[in-house]
This record gives sequence, structure tokens and C-alpha cells, in this order.
Amino acid sequence: MSTAPNNLALKRRLDRYFWANDTGEMVFLRQVLENRFTAFDRIAVIGGLVRDFAHEGRTGFRSDLDLVIDAPADRVAALAAELGATSNRFGGFGCKQGPWKIDFWALETTWARRYVPVQRLEDIVACTFFDWDAIAYDLKERRLICSDNYLSRIRKRTLDINLLPNPSPMGNLVRAVRRLVLWKVQAGPSLQHFISEHLDEAALRFIHAKEAELYASPISTRWNTVDEARAALLSNARGRNGAQFELHLN
Repeated sequence: MSTAPNNLALKRRLDRYFWANDTGEMVFLRQVLENRFTAFDRIAVIGGLVRDFAHEGRTGFRSDLDLVIDAPADRVAALAAELGATSNRFGGFGCKQGPWKIDFWALETTWARRYVPVQRLEDIVACTFFDWDAIAYDLKERRLICSDNYLSRIRKRTLDINLLPNPSPMGNLVRAVRRLVLWKVQAGPSLQHFISEHLDEAALRFIHAKEAELYASPISTRWNTVDEARAALLSNARGRNGAQFELHLN
């Protein structure tokens, strides 16, 4: 499936997946949402799932479920205790529910609020590092939360930075490497600057180690030096690099 042509088409994709899907995993997920999460007034899926459905539809979804909850932090912490969820260093919680890995946090604990105003659920899309992640799906109202030009940015095949300050620059450098290669897209101006600033020999060694730890198919091992990595990631000649990338992805 290709990139959604417009917001209405994307909303329909998500509506079908969440509410008209009778596979075992989705019946189970709806039960979890109903029993554990719908007591909160506002809750949204953000980032990976919504992004993947926008980019490629159901076939592109390979992420966990990330939920942001517009409720007092103590109520969200109480739910985490009930679920036996573990806390993470970003102020949220993670738990395993059947086949699902679910990460969730209270809107008011969003780390980016020190840089941008975060007062309501709609503000959460200003808090993501990558611009492709700046989208959410309101589960109760069944509506999208994103900028008017969100899908046009995806169709331009350019990945850029949405909010630069972040608690994990090296983690985002790893994600940038993998996304640029696997999605066969270009780095936008801000992401190019970020890569130029952070990608040195020590960072490349970190990326090699982190990919070996987390992924079955490392990307960065094709580059022996930082100059090779920079040339591949920062070149604007997408056609030339695209051919190189495809050889390694087969």
C-alpha cells in the first residue's frame, strides 16, 4: 500500500484497523484499551503506528504502541502499577499485554514541555524529534492530530527534524541512519546539520554496537569510516545512494 493520499484516507485506514479488524491481536487490543485506558477522557496513539499507516499502510507497521494520556500523572502512574508496567527514563511506562508492547505516559510529564508549550493533547505533535513522527490518532474521537502538510512531507521523501532538543541525541542518530537507509529517503536541512554535528568516529562505533545489540540486520556495518557514512547519509544525490542502499537491503 502506498502513502495515504490525504488525511481522510489515512483516518479511514486507522479506523478500519482499530475498530473493524477482527483478528485475534486486535480483538485483544480493543479489550485492553476498553478495560484499562478508556477511563481517561483523552488518549491518543502517537508516532510509529500512525506514521507507518500514513507511509505504507498496514504492511508498513512494525512498531510498538505508543499512547499519550491527557490525565494527571498520578492517575497514569496508578494504572502503571495495576499493569505491572516498568518506568522508563523519559517519564513514561512500558508493559507487555499479550502480543503488544505498549508504552504510555501522561501528557503533563512529556519531557519536551521545557521547550514547547504542552497543555492539551494536540500539542504532543510538536514534541517529536523527527517530523514524520509528528502525528497522532485520538482514540476516543477517532480523529487525526497533525499539521496540514504532514502527508506532503512524506510524499517528498525527505526526513527532517521537528524538535531539535532531545534527551537521546545518539539514539536519534541511530534511528536517523536506519530510517534514511531503510525508507530510502533524503535528510532534510536540519537533519543533515544534526548528522554533520554528531557523526564522528566515536559515534559510528556507538552506532555499530547499538545496531548489533538491537537489530538483526545492521545498516551501519557497510561503512568502515565516518567519511563513508557521511558521504552516504548526507549526499543530495538520492539516485546514486538509492542504488547503493538497495544492494544491501535485499
